[in-house]
Amino acid sequence: MNEIIGHKKQKDFLKKIVLSGKIPHAFLFSGEENIGKTSLAIAFSKFLLCDNNGCNNCKICASIDKNIFPDLCIISKENNNIEIDKIRSLKDFLSLKSYNNKKKIAIIEEAHLMGIDSQNSILKILEEPGDNSVIILITSFPNMILGTIKSRVQKIEFNHIGRKEIEDYLILLGGDRKEAEEISQFSSGKIGKAITLFQNREEKDFFFGTIRDINLLIKEGVEKRFEYVKSIYEDKEKVSEILNILERFMRREMLLKLYRKEDNVFKNYTLLRIKDIIEEIQKTKYYFNNTNTNKKLLLENLIIKL
Repeated sequence: MNEIIGHKKQKDFLKKIVLSGKIPHAFLFSGEENIGKTSLAIAFSKFLLCDNNGCNNCKICASIDKNIFPDLCIISKENNNIEIDKIRSLKDFLSLKSYNNKKKIAIIEEAHLMGIDSQNSILKILEEPGDNSVIILITSFPNMILGTIKSRVQKIEFNHIGRKEIEDYLILLGGDRKEAEEISQFSSGKIGKAITLFQNREEKDFFFGTIRDINLLIKEGVEKRFEYVKSIYEDKEKVSEILNILERFMRREMLLKLYRKEDNVFKNYTLLRIKDIIEEIQKTKYYFNNTNTNKKLLLENLIIKL
């Protein structure tokens, strides 16, 4: 797990659990998206399944990276949902004998996208766990997970990674100091987003293009703002990314204001107002991605508050 950037407290805790020999049957990894929850879940799986504590050099680790190791099952969403059939199939998977006489591990990404039937199906598995099974639920919205599930799992919360750690890692990947500082500043402690911006030119251009749009929009009136919403609201994937960028942008503005930097765009806004805008963005993200609320109206309501 040493290859995972940041999250020292979480890594040390997981190692301590393994060394104690008392590994829980289920975990809940919670925290904002793109901060390394899934990466650590996979690294932890290697630590449990590899003969050399997740060496990253053996066939087991290589097959885990390719998601073809028979003792690891990773469940991801389809059409913004996790089907109950996938959850039901876990019971059979976890009941099988381990390939290398260790653990059978299931990782469920974006576990909050399980419906009530899927969550109840998971609950039944947790009520009668196999001796060698481990389930890792990963979510950015732990409040959407049933309380009866949360009472049966080991909860581990993830926080943002320090800017300096992200900068140093990007430089290690080959970036220069200026680029690393710029990306780490806008990644808001999300190592996954920082790596994507560094490695994907198209993504980076979209990111900074959105920043330019935000800078222009806050100087415009309601009509121009609504025109912008009209031009984007039908592209769900694009809007989701714009909302993520807007949140990171506002967090950066909050830091600039906290440190009394006069070059921040929202220098005339109070800290409380910026905080309220960030909360409004988070609420909009949730309703936009998880409900059938009128998307256009939702975005218009947000953009007039900037």
